Amino acid sequence: MHAAVEGHYDSIEEDVTLLGINAGFGDPIAGEFPFFERIGVAAVRQDLFAHGDTAPIETLVAEFSNRPMRAVFMLAGGKMQVADGSNRIEPHVLAARARRVVEAAQAVGLQQYGLEVGNEPDIAHDGYASRPQDFAEAIRQVHAVVRPLGFEGDLVTGGVSNLNQRGLEYVQSMLSTLAVPADVVIGFHRYPEAGRGAEAPHRGFESRDEEFEALASLVGGRRVACTEFGYHTAEDRMGSFGHRRRSESEVADSVRWDLSFFAKRHVLLAAIYQLNDGTRDVAEERYGIRRLDGTLKPVADALVARAKTFSGDERRVREND
Repeated sequence: MHAAVEGHYDSIEEDVTLLGINAGFGDPIAGEFPFFERIGVAAVRQDLFAHGDTAPIETLVAEFSNRPMRAVFMLAGGKMQVADGSNRIEPHVLAARARRVVEAAQAVGLQQYGLEVGNEPDIAHDGYASRPQDFAEAIRQVHAVVRPLGFEGDLVTGGVSNLNQRGLEYVQSMLSTLAVPADVVIGFHRYPEAGRGAEAPHRGFESRDEEFEALASLVGGRRVACTEFGYHTAEDRMGSFGHRRRSESEVADSVRWDLSFFAKRHVLLAAIYQLNDGTRDVAEERYGIRRLDGTLKPVADALVARAKTFSGDERRVREND
């Protein structure tokens, strides 16, 4: 998952951001691997513990053994909280999960994969959202467990929910504790303001360049990875401007723009959210690159075109393929 730096992923050239996808969500995903390979996906972000600590984690890890795409295994997704929402998933529990994942990988000979400590800590359970120092401690504890076990892959913090003022302030507070080891990759998510396209910055910034530079100034040369980005096609409320719905072709153009933007800035990974649409016409369920009926959206062709740029493959995935 390294671009423009020495790393563990083969054939990643300078200024090439590894394309990832959010998929699985705690369920088996190996059946999609041939499709992922065809559209140029090189990494899958899998929320291993989405169904709790009793889920068959070892089986989910083993799916990636001897496969062409890499895994980014999340140790806690969603709000980073227990099932009933009463408490956060404590740092020592995250560290224990990390040990379990590394040992599961070693058992099947899996070497090339990444770990992500959490998910959107700035809007997670209040025990993390209001205490970035505690999330920094969780990262430190996970690091202290996995490195002595021989894990040499990328350890990602857990992407803040967006590159807005809230997210950036959280990154600043988290790093100011000095608890986060220097080799840890700083994760972020990047979603647009309601109804806006790729080139529109968040409030308080004049451009996407300025927005990204704000992140770069905080991380101080550390590597960064975008573990979620995307554009939905549900209706957006735009305040006094009424409502707006993005077209599928606009989503494709925006994803293409983002991937170019991230590559020029040496972002290690850009993981699109997500594989499938859901059943409801709401934002959370209209990010998929594949419709509910199984047909592909134009964004899938955008991904194929990007893959052809680096591979020379002239095949094209059709929406009804």
